[in-house]
Amino acid sequence: MHSLSDIHKAIPGSEIINCDKPEELMIQNLSTLYQELPNSLTYVSDKSYIKDAGKAKASAILIYKDWKDKFSLPAILVDNVDMALIEVLKLYYPERKSTGKWSKFVDIANTATIGENTEIGSFVCIGDNTKIGKNSIIENGVKIGKNVVVGDNAKIGPNTVIFDGVQIGNNFTVFANTSIGGDGFRFVDYKGINYKIPQVGTVIIGDDVEIGSNTSIDRGGIDDTIIGSGTKMDNDVQIAHNVKLGKNVIVAGATAIAGSTIVHDSCKISGACAIGDHIELPEGTMVAGGSGLRNSPPQKDVYAGWDWNLTFREFQKFRANIKHILNLNMIVKRLKDIEKKLGISDDS
Repeated sequence: MHSLSDIHKAIPGSEIINCDKPEELMIQNLSTLYQELPNSLTYVSDKSYIKDAGKAKASAILIYKDWKDKFSLPAILVDNVDMALIEVLKLYYPERKSTGKWSKFVDIANTATIGENTEIGSFVCIGDNTKIGKNSIIENGVKIGKNVVVGDNAKIGPNTVIFDGVQIGNNFTVFANTSIGGDGFRFVDYKGINYKIPQVGTVIIGDDVEIGSNTSIDRGGIDDTIIGSGTKMDNDVQIAHNVKLGKNVIVAGATAIAGSTIVHDSCKISGACAIGDHIELPEGTMVAGGSGLRNSPPQKDVYAGWDWNLTFREFQKFRANIKHILNLNMIVKRLKDIEKKLGISDDS
């Protein structure tokens, strides 16, 4: 439990209003607007919820500074509610830190180097000449191959597999059951038989990258697969061989990006998208959920649909036209009725 004053101190540049003794107002929980938890702090970051926020049962509220005249509830005023919420959550739910302990049940090569204060769980296997940085957490069942480099402060989730030669930067997070550096999918059909083309590239991952569970990132064929710093991936994502993701890219769940595609910095790809091979997404491009791209978009925009590379606005018009086509029989009947009433019908 923390006082309102403690929370205020944890948020740089914040202010307290409507509370004479914030050091005595104890906050036990964080809550959403519609929960009725005693001694709780709630928040509102969208002005469409201001009316509901006025009815909140919480003891205090986190709001934008511009909204200070809209609430009588004790409040912490901030420049950005979402960024302030991150600090509050860290206060109440501190990030897990490495214990530095090793399980008895590990298989670590003599030539591997493990940084100080790195925690290693049960049934972890680490190969020859691999280097793991300091203050990292490697959870149960992780398999890390030979000649792998992982930077400091890594968190590697249970049953994750990192294949030989993968290079990973600092502050890396990956959740359970993910595969990094497995073979890319490439075969050549010769006289009716599919022959596999060896995949001899690797995967290079920058700093501050987070990858969800059940995700697969294939190693390059000859070139490397590259994931830029600050990029975040959701669960169930497929990144094929030779793909290059820039910095600060967002890839939502159940999306697949085919081989040799280039996604430039700060692109956002929504869930369940299919991005074709050998295409290029301009910096800052957004792709709407469930879309499929087979050609490179000509410029930065929001794209939606299946194959046509329509901007979101163009796709909305296209959907309206499809609806009219589906109702064509009804429209034709109405037209014939109008013509008949006007005496210009072919039946008259």
